[in-house]
Amino acid sequence: MNYCKNNVMKDVFTLQEIANWQLEPKSSGVELPSIQRGFVWKPKQIEDLWDSILRGYPIGSFLFSKTSTNLHLMDGQQRATSIFLGHFNPYHANNATTAWSIKGELPMIWLDIKPENKPDNSKFLVRLTTRSHPWGYQHRENNKVLSVSDRHKALEIFKKHKDNSGGYTSFKNTTTFPFDAWFPLPLAFFIEANSTDEVIEKAQQHLPDYFKTLRGSFEDKEEFIRILKTELKQDLESIWNTVQKSKSIIIKSNIIEHEVLNEENESENPTLFVRINSSGTTLTGDDLIYSIYKAIFPDIKDLMENMNLEFIAPTQVLSLASRIVVSDLEDNKFIKKINVRDFQRRIKNDDFKEGLKNLFQSEQLKKLFQQAIEILSCRENDLFEGEVPPVIIKQFIKSNQDLFLFVVYWLHINKVELNNQIKLKMVGKLFSFAWFGFDNLPKLWNKKITNTNFWEEPLNELIWWNDSEGIEFLMKPNLLREYYLQSEVENRFIKEDNDRWGLLESGVGERIIQYYNDVKFQEYDFPKANEYFKKFINKIQYNRQLILLAQREYINTTFGNYNQMDDLDDTNVPWDWDHIYPSEWVYRMVNCNRSIRDWNNTNGNFRALSLEQNRSESNSHSPKVRLKEEVNREISFVNKDWEYWQNIDDRIKDNKVENHFRAITSRMINIYEVFWNDFKIDELIDYEKL
Repeated sequence: MNYCKNNVMKDVFTLQEIANWQLEPKSSGVELPSIQRGFVWKPKQIEDLWDSILRGYPIGSFLFSKTSTNLHLMDGQQRATSIFLGHFNPYHANNATTAWSIKGELPMIWLDIKPENKPDNSKFLVRLTTRSHPWGYQHRENNKVLSVSDRHKALEIFKKHKDNSGGYTSFKNTTTFPFDAWFPLPLAFFIEANSTDEVIEKAQQHLPDYFKTLRGSFEDKEEFIRILKTELKQDLESIWNTVQKSKSIIIKSNIIEHEVLNEENESENPTLFVRINSSGTTLTGDDLIYSIYKAIFPDIKDLMENMNLEFIAPTQVLSLASRIVVSDLEDNKFIKKINVRDFQRRIKNDDFKEGLKNLFQSEQLKKLFQQAIEILSCRENDLFEGEVPPVIIKQFIKSNQDLFLFVVYWLHINKVELNNQIKLKMVGKLFSFAWFGFDNLPKLWNKKITNTNFWEEPLNELIWWNDSEGIEFLMKPNLLREYYLQSEVENRFIKEDNDRWGLLESGVGERIIQYYNDVKFQEYDFPKANEYFKKFINKIQYNRQLILLAQREYINTTFGNYNQMDDLDDTNVPWDWDHIYPSEWVYRMVNCNRSIRDWNNTNGNFRALSLEQNRSESNSHSPKVRLKEEVNREISFVNKDWEYWQNIDDRIKDNKVENHFRAITSRMINIYEVFWNDFKIDELIDYEKL
């Protein structure tokens, strides 16, 4: 139904009509204006809205602007999409429904028929499952994800799915369900059904045979259906009646006058939209800039989608593109992140406006970003074995926007042929900057951005630039290994020496200080060398990107399709950071050696392991037992350390701390050595004086 037919606009809507804006977008006549943001509500907000609807609470009105044929929703997108999700039924055959602003697998809303506990201030237990959290959230605190233990239990059940290939990315919204629940059913079943018997029929037809929740008193779908027909018949009837009653709810709407809207559209500062949304989920930063630009240049949305940049959000793309244009206009100098006020000022400049438009329309930006990502992945580089896991690239771009912009802009202004050797040096330098603490990118940019030979220059100059900024001293792995093999160093940890993390001045420590002197062509005293050493060790202890790089074959094979970007919520990853030496052995051990406690959550004791595989192991088993199979050692990158781990067959007592010390330090160095060797860091340091 077109709600603006014959230029006559409806002034009230039912929930079903609101859902139809996205269920039947071609016929509804309701659209989002270009200026609207994406869907930003969190699961708790969606669940709370439906609790309010079912309780008969008011949820506010909708605000539209009107064209001759359509209505543009100016305020209410988050509520409208949440209402749509409640009506969405993914079990329908050939269901190709997509939401306005949610890409990929759509979330599902469920109702728990008879919960024993609910979140505070909620009458109904509304549950949400998403692509990132296919088993939903905690029943008492719907803003918290399930515990690792509960996710493991859900995975054990999921193994029974006939199409399950064992991978996290095989989850679909039709094969998972809220796990921390009692008796959940999709809300859409209640909305579509004409009776409780029909609700049960839908459950019988669509729910998977292995359907089982953490708190429900049933073992599978068959028993669940039996309980619905008997013990829960009255509760089911009550919920169904409540949902039917909600169908009569009427939501009011208002319209913006045509003259006001015309004035707003002609403005490059859409004050009306910002003020309208200030009472809801407020637009700020990159989101507001993107909305402002969509109002000025509506084609940007389609151009963004055509760029197919799954690693980078559209708002971030526009932010980086704006800085590229300003750098072009200001002699290639570094431009800091542009804020809303600065963007509003610059967009009035014709050179900036045209430059930004041309950057997108010419597909130049798309090619630059794709080239940079291709280089970072090492996918086509025969000097690198395998491929850098996508999750590492995504994290690099997310956490190092200035650094990513540096490589994009360097490619933009330096039209040089890049062979695989140079590309590998580029990645080695970029990850060195990202993982070992480069502090002054503006200075680097203004000094090096036009240097066509920058990637081939030694790193020496950039290591502790002016003694206060730049990257850490990148240690030779063999030198580091020799240092930790010294009995004096081992004894400092066994005896819990307060200086155990510092540099030992004698023995190999002297060679490390000399290495620093040779790399920087100057003399360092011991306190300064000790400071640098501790900072470097801290980096290789806690940067888990190094683990993912070392385990990249396993990560790429097992989680190759994992996309960390999710418009709704995505704080989860499909693997556990598993403790090789069980963490409970540390926390439950009285008078545990402090060094063992220190090492418990460091790279030396961590491995990335799929939730499913981690569930199959027991935390009560020693590393010797857990890693006895060679395949487990290979995927965990433990083979090189096995000579030490195989000696840890029980909880470590004080007289066996040396086994733990050897295993942890050896693994930490071996993980770092993968970075050093695979990116040929040795070739990035000038050893003329060494």
